Amino acid sequence: MLAAATGSEPTLDKAPGRIRVEADLPEDLPSITRTAVLTALARAPRYGHDRTTGGDIVWAELDREVEQ
Repeated sequence: MLAAATGSEPTLDKAPGRIRVEADLPEDLPSITRTAVLTALARAPRYGHDRTTGGDIVWAELDREVEQ
């Protein structure tokens, strides 16, 4: 959903118990795109926004089952 909303290829960071999906935000964010991004983020248990020197990113963390 984040890829479709932002038009960028998301990156995945997998760790025990969670998967984090990060996507770059376009500089020009029309209201329909903003709505799509917020809708995608709202589906995740944890989400956020980071501002970096390279631009803005949004991220969502999804829980995953831990094998025992």
